[in-house]
Amino acid sequence: MELIAENTSISVFNVYCSFVHKHQAYTVMDRVRDKSCMPYGAHCPRSLDKICFGNKLKRIFDELRALKPPKGVVVQSYMGGSLHDSGIPHCLTRFGPFKTIQDFRLWLRGGHRLSSTEEKQDHQDWRKIKEMATKQDGHWPPPVFTHGDLNPNNTFVPNDNIVGIIDWEFSGWYPNYWEYTSACYGNKLRPYWQNVLDQFLQPYSDEHEMEITRQKWWGDF
Repeated sequence: MELIAENTSISVFNVYCSFVHKHQAYTVMDRVRDKSCMPYGAHCPRSLDKICFGNKLKRIFDELRALKPPKGVVVQSYMGGSLHDSGIPHCLTRFGPFKTIQDFRLWLRGGHRLSSTEEKQDHQDWRKIKEMATKQDGHWPPPVFTHGDLNPNNTFVPNDNIVGIIDWEFSGWYPNYWEYTSACYGNKLRPYWQNVLDQFLQPYSDEHEMEITRQKWWGDF
């Protein structure tokens, strides 16, 4: 994660090598020395000062989102290549890169285009699908750098102090709402985490509804 280490003050754990031994993959990386350091998910949520925790995470993600994308960058990894996200059911091992955000969204909805679809006013979800596709095909701001797998077990907290964020393999340049909607969708069964997201990530309520519709028809709902 040279991009993060060299351009931000965010703590990342150095990865030194990886290898396979007896059909098992291993990664050699920095060891956290503080014995009290555990993922946020290992703490009783009530034991943390949620306001302080949220403020610290907000500073981290404000800094992350302030990174300037390279000229011409769209939806791609930090190196300009393909991406990985196991939360997208229909993708293979890797996907992308995409020349435009609109191309990325078209791929997410399986190539469905409104222009090639007959109006289905009697369909219960047609209005939501139409609104989703219209919004997705519209103009969007430039992408921002995104962790992509933000959850309690990826945030290490020693003595109520954030020491680092791990598991950056989903990261890359994504639409501005992707961090928020991915964190919401990927943590549906963690209400305590859902309750703190708005403290450190800008809410994208309309985009979240858009993603719920997409997940229902082209995801794993």
